[in-house]
Amino acid sequence: MTNTFTGRLEKIDDYRWRIPTSYLKGMRVPGIIYSDEKMLSSILRDNAPQQIANAAHLPGIVKASMAMPDIHWGYGLPIGGVVATDIEEGGVITPGGVGYDINCLSGESKVLLDNGAYIEIKDFEEVFGKKTLACFNFIDDSLTATSIVRFLKIKPKNRVLEVKTLNGSKITATEDHPFWTPDGMKQLKELSVRDLVAIYPFEGVPYEQPSDKVILSEGNVREFLFKRGKDSRGRALEQIIMHLKKRSLLPLKYNSPQLPYILKIMGYNLGDGNIFFNKKRGKGCVSFYGEKEDLKKIQTDIEKIGFKCSKTYSRERAHKIRNNEFISENCSCKVGSSSFAALLACLGAPVGNKTEQSFRVPCWIREAPKWQVRLFLAAFFGAEMSSPKTMTGHGCNFYCPVISINKKTKHLASGRDFLSDLSDLLAEFGIASNRIGEREEYRGKRGKISIRLRLALSNKTENLIKLYSKVGFEYNQKRTMFSNAAVQYLKMKKSVVAKRKLLECKAKELAGAGLGIGAVCRELQINPENKRFIERSVYSGRKNSPRVGRGTITFNDFFEYYTRGLGFSGMIWDRIETIKRIDFNDYVYDFTVSHKDHNFIASSFVVSNCGVRLMGTDLEAERIKGRVKELVDVLFSRVPAGVGSTGKIKVGSKEEKQIMIKGAKWAVEKGYGWEEDLLHSEEGGAIEGADPSKVSDRAYKRGSDQSGTLGSGNHFLEVQEVDEIYNEGIANKLGIKKGQVTVMIHTGSRGLGHQICSEYAQRMVSLLSKYKISIPDKQLSCVPVKSEEGQAYLGAMRSAANYAWCNRQAIMHLSRESFEHVFGESAESLGMHLIYDVAHNIAKIEKYNIDGEEKTLCVHRKGATRAFPPGHEDLPEDYREIGQPVIIPGDMGRCSYLLAGTASAVETFYSTCHGAGRLLSRKAAIRNTKGRSISRELLDKGIFVRWTGRDTLREEVSDAYKDVTNVVDIVQKAGISEKIARMRPLGVIKG
Repeated sequence: MTNTFTGRLEKIDDYRWRIPTSYLKGMRVPGIIYSDEKMLSSILRDNAPQQIANAAHLPGIVKASMAMPDIHWGYGLPIGGVVATDIEEGGVITPGGVGYDINCLSGESKVLLDNGAYIEIKDFEEVFGKKTLACFNFIDDSLTATSIVRFLKIKPKNRVLEVKTLNGSKITATEDHPFWTPDGMKQLKELSVRDLVAIYPFEGVPYEQPSDKVILSEGNVREFLFKRGKDSRGRALEQIIMHLKKRSLLPLKYNSPQLPYILKIMGYNLGDGNIFFNKKRGKGCVSFYGEKEDLKKIQTDIEKIGFKCSKTYSRERAHKIRNNEFISENCSCKVGSSSFAALLACLGAPVGNKTEQSFRVPCWIREAPKWQVRLFLAAFFGAEMSSPKTMTGHGCNFYCPVISINKKTKHLASGRDFLSDLSDLLAEFGIASNRIGEREEYRGKRGKISIRLRLALSNKTENLIKLYSKVGFEYNQKRTMFSNAAVQYLKMKKSVVAKRKLLECKAKELAGAGLGIGAVCRELQINPENKRFIERSVYSGRKNSPRVGRGTITFNDFFEYYTRGLGFSGMIWDRIETIKRIDFNDYVYDFTVSHKDHNFIASSFVVSNCGVRLMGTDLEAERIKGRVKELVDVLFSRVPAGVGSTGKIKVGSKEEKQIMIKGAKWAVEKGYGWEEDLLHSEEGGAIEGADPSKVSDRAYKRGSDQSGTLGSGNHFLEVQEVDEIYNEGIANKLGIKKGQVTVMIHTGSRGLGHQICSEYAQRMVSLLSKYKISIPDKQLSCVPVKSEEGQAYLGAMRSAANYAWCNRQAIMHLSRESFEHVFGESAESLGMHLIYDVAHNIAKIEKYNIDGEEKTLCVHRKGATRAFPPGHEDLPEDYREIGQPVIIPGDMGRCSYLLAGTASAVETFYSTCHGAGRLLSRKAAIRNTKGRSISRELLDKGIFVRWTGRDTLREEVSDAYKDVTNVVDIVQKAGISEKIARMRPLGVIKG
């Protein structure tokens, strides 16, 4: 390694300087340093530019080896360094580029969309940006939707395994693909036979691209409204037309994006809803009735169509049935829009009392693709079909599902026709119906008779499995859960029956060979209670297929056991029956999704860092004047700090592994934070692909008991005041205003991350010859990202990153508790919301356009911050239009900054500075501050400080750092970040 930079820099512009490839033999790309003239002299005195030139030798590196203005010497790559390598072109990963993910499915895996259709994962390549997947929100155990950020297609480097469950689910995946288990997401290679995995039994139907055929035209609407007495007088008709056009609902086509939601709304409204037009004013209203949680989904879908739904109204009603009195809660919501009512009515939805009019399933629905028909049927069934229920006294056999409607005698034929229409539609899914029954429901005061019509469906096993797995229910969470459980239960029964059939055949063979019943039972290892089954098999015979035995678990017990811990999510636990390695010579595929819980449903299986965070409050600095010292003292007593400090959050080895997998989510689940905290954390507070099995025992020991601890060195906790706003619009959207109190937390994964980096860096030195890699500095030891060793390091590094996110989350929780103690108010009432949390030392797999071609890169950010631009899909929805918040801590005596990412930062792979950057080594800082009282100097500035280490304040003195204002001005003027606000310290805690 060359220890001194002797080359000349080429000036690109006032804020960019180039190290040409001619400087050092073997440089694959130039080096780029972001700096101005003033700062450049201090950068050149350090060894860091040489490290930038060394990093330019890394295999697969693209564009340039880069350094932010806070650059200073580090291990391998300098602090403030950014490099990206092309994974498909032998790109490497280096622990020296991080400092102290790709797992896939086979192409035929059926991925469930949020509309209940499925597409094989290999067919997403051209359409993934246009589709929305079904996924789970693990906080409230609910099925939700997620957009796709990236689509991955590669040849597998790891083993490919086939997994089968006891109830027949099967999937092929690489050994590192995560599956949802009772212990969270676990990689396939960590699972064993008999382990439980989450299954979502609803399969849906194949997706088919809808046509652009017009369903509803402007002329159709005019004709309908004329018949109802609406014309151009008063402009009612024209306003309805205008409102529908404004929402792109005219003309309405099969491929209109709102149609799936309209189909569901129509189906449900046919059951538990109604449409009315006021006779005097002609005002239209659409109402819905149901459970609160189900109505929330209806309200969401109505918004997607383009209308606003009311809040949910509820009232209690008293009932009396056979001397039993009880009270129920009736919930409803409504849309008071004539345009919405007219839209549904024009499409064939009945207006007014449905029992006193004739209607059928609209013809246009029968012509729709099957997945759209399913939406209509499932929503209607959510309102009107009976829930799966086993027969009284049996517990293993289900009653026939029943669809019921009421009709007055005059419209009885119409009711039969409507149920016949439903029967015909179900037949298209291979689902059989029985005859339509009827009975008198009641007689009105005027003698009008109401008839209840009932369409019963076949309760044969295969029929019920098709019904519940292909059509199912919409807008009915409870029925969805029971129907999913019924599918699994029925599959379990099928498996039992198949085994009994096999036993029957073997018993007959043995008896035919001259064995008696006792000998047959012994040979087949039959339990005594099943002896009667063998006797009947041999002597009596049976006309029908064998049934499950008396000892078979009942559906109710099955439901209770195999849904435990899953709420009413619709997921069911299933046991792994076999895991086997298969020969595989094809591509494998995966997604990165935008939902914070990072999962989707494939073939029924549910599959799936040092940094700084800034917390805002509703407190003004004026209010806490005079109490800062008290606040700092409480924070210092509650948040452990210093080398080897351990926290009050005690966990065992199993929990430590969960922290490495779940990150900040683990802390939130344990009560150390709020659900919304995860929304404003990079990667949702946990990066996918963490593999605790790749973390050594030594690293575990160094990380043990350090959750919720600050550590030492430049790690800190600061109480700050916002003293300058540069972009008021963005600041407002982040909840930032001048004079506001903020809390900044800077810490990482403590000894865990340092140990992981050290071990893997040393290990990779011996692997350089194996992969024929030549680099000028062994501190940049590396391996190809796709190699077994590269994947192992990624798994370990991600574990450390997740540990860091959990650590900062825990510290934030302890900080909230401290504020509550001092001010006697809850953290909620104090408005202590997380603005953002970003990682500083991490390697990420990201996609970029390189010379006109999209490339998958491994982006190393060492002491650098990700800075995604406005509109980036990986940002939280509420920040998407403003760009990613970027938190830049300064030193304890000056100030810190809040920035935002910009579009032009693509030149740095959306990276920017991460702090001020050191000017002096720790030893030099101690030497230069001999005889000074740093705490007194800070107090003279109005800054209260508490610390643990003897030399901590002298090591961290302002003189030891560059001026963060100069650093921030450079990245703003270079166009890679935008200044939003400045914060000055009021109180500081140092390790």
